[in-house]
Amino acid sequence: MDKALQLREQLAEVSNCIQSVDHVLQSFGYEGDLQGMTPRGNRVVYFHRNELRRFCIEELRKANHPVAAREIAEKVIKAEGKDPRDRKLGNDMVKRVGKALKLLREQGVATSQGRAGALSWHLGEAS
Repeated sequence: MDKALQLREQLAEVSNCIQSVDHVLQSFGYEGDLQGMTPRGNRVVYFHRNELRRFCIEELRKANHPVAAREIAEKVIKAEGKDPRDRKLGNDMVKRVGKALKLLREQGVATSQGRAGALSWHLGEAS
């Protein structure tokens, strides 16, 4: 019950904040419909340009067997000093690693085998 009460209080606080923002916008003369607008989420930047791809190449080079994107993502999380039990971070990192690996595949640096959702990766002949 305490959790439900806390959530109601948070909801009320957020609702008050939204009403305050609406009031400020109206005071500046904004007349548009805010209901249809969706907020843009912030994207957290973990890596500099090409840093993740270099990390993936290095991990593929070290491995003596095909590696799943999730394995590389777990190593990235540990290398960054983040909590590996954070599921949201883990899923986000798997997507980022997967995209990096796909870019490496397009460049001929990495190859994949298996089916979508269960791909295993290794270095290609070009590297």
